[in-house]
Amino acid sequence: MRILDLPKNQISHLPAEIGCLKNLKELNVSFNHLKSIPPELGECENLEKLDCSGNLELTELPFELSNLKQVTFVDLSANKFSSVPICVLRMSSLQWLDISNNSLSDLPQDIDRLEELQTFLLYKNKLTYLPYALLNLKKLTLLVVSGDHLVEIPTALCDSSTPLKFVNLMDNPIDNIQCQDGEEMRESEQDRQHFDKEFMRAYIEDLKERESVPSYTTKVSFSLQL
Repeated sequence: MRILDLPKNQISHLPAEIGCLKNLKELNVSFNHLKSIPPELGECENLEKLDCSGNLELTELPFELSNLKQVTFVDLSANKFSSVPICVLRMSSLQWLDISNNSLSDLPQDIDRLEELQTFLLYKNKLTYLPYALLNLKKLTLLVVSGDHLVEIPTALCDSSTPLKFVNLMDNPIDNIQCQDGEEMRESEQDRQHFDKEFMRAYIEDLKERESVPSYTTKVSFSLQL
C-alpha cells in the first residue's frame, strides 16, 4: 500500500501495525478524533506526505518520526501543538509545513534546520515575534503568520536578499478572544477549521498563479490593529 486516505472519519487511534506499511508514501488522517500518533509510524521510512490536520486534540508527535527523512509535506494544522515537534525539525527533506491554528507562542531557534522548507504556514497561533533563524531558510518563498500576536519581526525579513516572495502578516497584533463556556459540537469546530484550510489553500494557489512577479520582488501584506 502506498496511499492511505482516511479523512473525516471518527478514528480515535491508529494501530501500531501501521509501521508494517513499509511502502507507504502518503498518509491522510485529517479531521478525525486522534489524540496521539503511534511511534511505529516512524518505521514507514518511505513516507512523503503526512496530514494530521483537524484532529483538534493532538499535542505532540513521537520522536521516532525523526526517521521519516523522505517526508516533504506535513500538515499539523487545527490541533493543540504548543511547539514545533522535535521530530519535524529532523525531517531533512521537508518542503511544506502547516502548523496553523495551534497554540504556538514561539518558534525554535533551530528552525533553520529545515533547509529545504519552501512554504511555512503559521497563521492563528500565539506568536509575538519571529526568530532571526527564519532568515537562514534559503529556500523559503512563502510565509503566512496572519492572525497571530506579532509585535515585532526581523526587519531583514523584507530585504530583497531573502528568497521570500510572499509574506502575509495581516491582523497583528490581535485581541485574544476567549471561547464561550460550554462545549461546542466537535463537528462544528472541525467544519470551521476545514473551511479555514480550504480558504488558505485557495489563497496559496492564487499566489502561485500570480508568480509572474519578478523573482527579486517580495510581496508583504500588513494589517496592524493599533
